[in-house]
Amino acid sequence: MKTKVIVLADNAETTPSKLFRFLNSLNYDINVKETCFGAYIEGEDDVVDKVANIVRNLEKNRIFCKDRGFPIWDKRRCRAFRGGGPREGFHQLEAEQKILDKIAKALDEIEKEGIHQIDEIEKEKVDDKTKKLDVETFKKIIDEEFKHNQ
Repeated sequence: MKTKVIVLADNAETTPSKLFRFLNSLNYDINVKETCFGAYIEGEDDVVDKVANIVRNLEKNRIFCKDRGFPIWDKRRCRAFRGGGPREGFHQLEAEQKILDKIAKALDEIEKEGIHQIDEIEKEKVDDKTKKLDVETFKKIIDEEFKHNQ
């Protein structure tokens, strides 16, 4: 059993309610919970991974997924059982969600024009779409995009 968090960037056209309806329209055995930032999905590991990939392709670079350590409605985390207030980790997730629009713009820029702010050795690593982008190169791109949009 696996639970994933699906987070929408601020510049996504999909809303949490649209995402919720879409997820429920899929013909997969998953549980879905709508949230203010997107949704949680839960089910068998391979099914959840497959659904996450489908969802991410709805709006490439604007829908992000990560694993969640607790199931949906877990009494240790759910506000309904704890008497309200933000759950542990909510403020971190909120902070992450606020920068996703900048990450989306940087990813769009890479796909559109390639990378012009880093040296040619690093650029060669990401020109081939089958190769993964290393973390340090990605950080450089985000920093440049952030500076450019200030």
